[in-house]
Amino acid sequence: MTSWRASTEPLRILHLLATSRWTGVAEPAVSTAQLQQARGHTVWVAGIWGRSFEQVVEARRVPRATGFELRYDYRPWVQLETIRGLCEFIKREQVDVVHCHLIHDHWIAALALRRLGPTRPLLVRTVHRYESMRRDPAHAWLFQRATDLIITVSQEQKRIIENAYPRLCDEVEVIYGGVNPNRFRPDLPGAALVRADMGEPPDARVAGLVAHLGYNRGHRWLLRVAPRVVATVPNSTIWIVGQGELKSFLRHELRKPQYRGRVLLTGYRTDDLPETYAAMDVGLLLGLGSEGSARAALEAMATARPVIAVRKGALVDTISHGADGLLVPEDDDAALESALIRLLGNPEEARRMGEAARRKVLERFTEDIRAERTLEAYRRALERRTARV
Repeated sequence: MTSWRASTEPLRILHLLATSRWTGVAEPAVSTAQLQQARGHTVWVAGIWGRSFEQVVEARRVPRATGFELRYDYRPWVQLETIRGLCEFIKREQVDVVHCHLIHDHWIAALALRRLGPTRPLLVRTVHRYESMRRDPAHAWLFQRATDLIITVSQEQKRIIENAYPRLCDEVEVIYGGVNPNRFRPDLPGAALVRADMGEPPDARVAGLVAHLGYNRGHRWLLRVAPRVVATVPNSTIWIVGQGELKSFLRHELRKPQYRGRVLLTGYRTDDLPETYAAMDVGLLLGLGSEGSARAALEAMATARPVIAVRKGALVDTISHGADGLLVPEDDDAALESALIRLLGNPEEARRMGEAARRKVLERFTEDIRAERTLEAYRRALERRTARV
């Protein structure tokens, strides 16, 4: 373990994610690991192997940590085996930074690092989700005593963390989400094919909600206002893009006369998601999911599309109301209806906002910027550790 490396030396970084599925949290974690590796650092990823998470990690050629397994098996002897294996890996590979992304792996890492003494690696946790924090003594110890650096994806979540754990100050940093602007861009030729596939005429004005078809993602809110929007803007269509537990409900609802042919369920566009954004005129994000940086908003913005979003979490930091998108209060039907009519009914204003949105992504919200700022945060935390010794 070499937590005292010079600031110019490559780091040895272990990312932990106690998940077996490719989720909203997995994407930014693995993307950051890839880009750290590309910058010359030694990187490993550990997860719960056997499902989609493992498949993507292998496809992206990110090295897997070996010699221990993260498992959702809470029998004490199983977790002790994981802790022992993690300790051995850290000592064998001289890990500098253990970066945790979910609460289960955070606990495993904290308990493992207690065994390693004052030269243990840096313990980092990214709080990806927009969520309240537990205030019991055990979690207070985990966040305030055991962890060297806490990263979150919005100023609002930073305030939530600091209110829960007042002793934290320098240890909490905001690093915003990021997307690949070369993948998500406005000039994708496949956008016309997506429109044709959806049966849209050339002059159609399309707003699209790309989100898991789950509760608290704003689908019912959108359905309440959609009939008035499409009646006011006659050439408009609303797409609902995604998959999830509300699929059957939405299919049933969209057969009703007020929605038929004007509000469309597209399914999840696995192979042409960037082109789907580029085929829209306006993006929507009406609820925050498991990944609190609101990546869907950034993806739409990168394709030069303005986003109408709920005024919540990272979206407040991401969108400048009236300049590159519109923010609306949660569950405010009148505000959402007005915003949709404004941008669907005014193509030139929507175009100007969309161009401003892409410029902002290029300046502040790319994957490369996120990876670089994460490395800078590690260095600052290592310097704080050194200063305290």
